[in-house]
Formats: sequence, C-alpha cells, structure tokens
Amino acid sequence: MNSKVKRKEARAKSYLISFFYVGFATLSLLSMYPDDFLYGGWVTWAILLTLPVNFIGLGVLYADPEQHAIVFLIQLFVFIVTGWLTFRVFFKRRILKS
Repeated sequence: MNSKVKRKEARAKSYLISFFYVGFATLSLLSMYPDDFLYGGWVTWAILLTLPVNFIGLGVLYADPEQHAIVFLIQLFVFIVTGWLTFRVFFKRRILKS
C-alpha cells in the first residue's frame, strides 16, 4: 500500500512516536533506584527495551543518582534527534510532492 502524507503530518507523527518512546525511556530512567516513586520489576525490562535512547542518561544516573535535571536535558536532546531520525527514515519517502 503506497500511502502518501503531507510533510507537516509526517513530522507530527514522527515526533509523536519519539515523544512516547523517549518519554517511556525517561520514566524508566527516573524509576531505576529503589528510593524512586515508580520503582518496580518493570524497570529493568523498560531500560533494556529503550536502551538506544537512554544509554547516556543511564550512565549519568549510574555515576550520580541525584542528577535528574541533567538527565532531563539529555533526554530532551535525544527526543529531538529521535524525532528527526524517525522522520528521515520512515516518512521522508512518503511525502506528497506539491
């Protein structure tokens, strides 16, 4: 099926995908220690599932568990890059020529 989309719609979809994936990664990073609010058995699997977008933040939190602000900034940058890559890889060829 050859479905074409507009550029604005393709960007919106790619950044929405990025928001949920990187957001889930950030949530799992901020829940990885037993003192954290959402700590549980799901965290290990979530970190492994989202490792491509959270490996830098994982290293920062492993070195110093109190660096939540730095992790938010790193994950914000990763969100922007992931959205751009998602657009380039999945949606660039499907854009309507107009």
